[in-house]
Amino acid sequence: MEVLRLYIHILETNEAVCGDATVRMVLFDGYCEGAFFNGTILKGGVDTQIIGPGQRISLSARYMLEGRDCRNEPCRLFVENNAESENGRIINTEPTIFTDSKDLKWLEREKLSGRIMEEEGKLVIIIEKG
Repeated sequence: MEVLRLYIHILETNEAVCGDATVRMVLFDGYCEGAFFNGTILKGGVDTQIIGPGQRISLSARYMLEGRDCRNEPCRLFVENNAESENGRIINTEPTIFTDSKDLKWLEREKLSGRIMEEEGKLVIIIEKG
């Protein structure tokens, strides 16, 4: 079951090549649409990527969203989305969500999974239950 569909807009990328590893910080904003929450990604979203030997990638994205929950109540969500890949391409992620919404509190206890994809030329992250 789809929980959130996030449309990501990359603002800036900073990178340092450090011997065998490259560290990249991707700053972004965007918006979210879905049955449970609609809103925007607040300024300060960052995806930290460490690319090591053999194109091994470690990713950790953190961002705050502000919008309205399924009962149209104002709320915020904090998302931490982590992933690792051996083949240089990350497709599946492990998100964790915290919220001040009473109706979305179940997201804090739920086992969630994420997918990174492209949709009509836009970077999209889909967070699903289970």
